[in-house]
Amino acid sequence: MKFLEKILKFVMIASSAVLAIVTFLQVFMRFVFSNPVGWGQDIIRLSFVYLVFLGSAYCLKTGDHLNIDLIFSFLSKKAGKMLNLIIYVILLFFFIFLLIFGIKFTTTGKTQLAPYTGISMMYYYMSIPISAFYMILYCLELIRDAVKGYKEEVKKGDANL
Repeated sequence: MKFLEKILKFVMIASSAVLAIVTFLQVFMRFVFSNPVGWGQDIIRLSFVYLVFLGSAYCLKTGDHLNIDLIFSFLSKKAGKMLNLIIYVILLFFFIFLLIFGIKFTTTGKTQLAPYTGISMMYYYMSIPISAFYMILYCLELIRDAVKGYKEEVKKGDANL
């Protein structure tokens, strides 16, 4: 798991760096020389797509994703842990769906090419199943932790009786 996470972080850092450098180059060339580099758009799009999809997987791992805490404030700890578990199971099914159909979608990009670089769109679309794979792994970890937390909450409740 640690090795896969290092790969994820490396690709996110590389995507961020490429995105920043090529965007700067694109702006510089456009305003200084009035001649933007055409291939820059394709590279910026590719970097951005991977940064967004892999970033969403990483946010799931770290718990930095969007969350509505208001609902949890009205629930007991035990009910809140159960709701978390239900949410993670629903997310797991969604990520499995995303993986399966992301692979199918990726194959449709074999014949499509990016306009300036000629890169197969398959490489762009591949970000969907790759991020779904990471999200499945992270979601399984979250489910495991949620089950442990729920069991501990149940034991606390039994001890109080």
